[in-house]
Amino acid sequence: MDEKKRRLLTNRKPPSSADESTTTGSTDTAAAGPSTATKPKPMTKWSIGWRLGVTAIALIILTCGQFLNTNDFFPLGSLTQYATAKDLNGEVNSTCIEAQFPGEDEPRRLGFNTDTVGIERGDIESQLDRVISHPELLQTMADSYERLHPDDPNPETMILCRTVTQLENGQSVGEPAHKILATWEVQ
Repeated sequence: MDEKKRRLLTNRKPPSSADESTTTGSTDTAAAGPSTATKPKPMTKWSIGWRLGVTAIALIILTCGQFLNTNDFFPLGSLTQYATAKDLNGEVNSTCIEAQFPGEDEPRRLGFNTDTVGIERGDIESQLDRVISHPELLQTMADSYERLHPDDPNPETMILCRTVTQLENGQSVGEPAHKILATWEVQ
């Protein structure tokens, strides 16, 4: 029982029966200990150096992402979309994408995902000002839509929009407002 406790505390493998038979005949091998016990090999300077280097680079990128308030370095960015609290009497903004198709009177709302327009909504929201100031960037989404839906009609106009829902005590009040942020005639 004492041997079992010692092995648990020292985390060493017990000597095999072959080792025991050889250690009983000679006092020199008994003093050296069992041959199956392994001593952890120390890390080389190179191993320590590259681990510290990678950690330092990750911390620098994380720090830059926080100070620049950007998610461009995901997952080492600020992740602001998860870090903001909402005012219970404020507004909830949701970016949307619509397309005007030939023969239709009203624009049709499209799913803002990679299966529909080739990009996720969060990717556009992180650079919304840039897309609004350069609406020609919507051409890429139109091209993606055409490529992903070859049997559907091609959109004539892409519309970047936003729905604004007013909150009162955390509950939505009235119908959401619809705002057009940018439009682009598809080429």
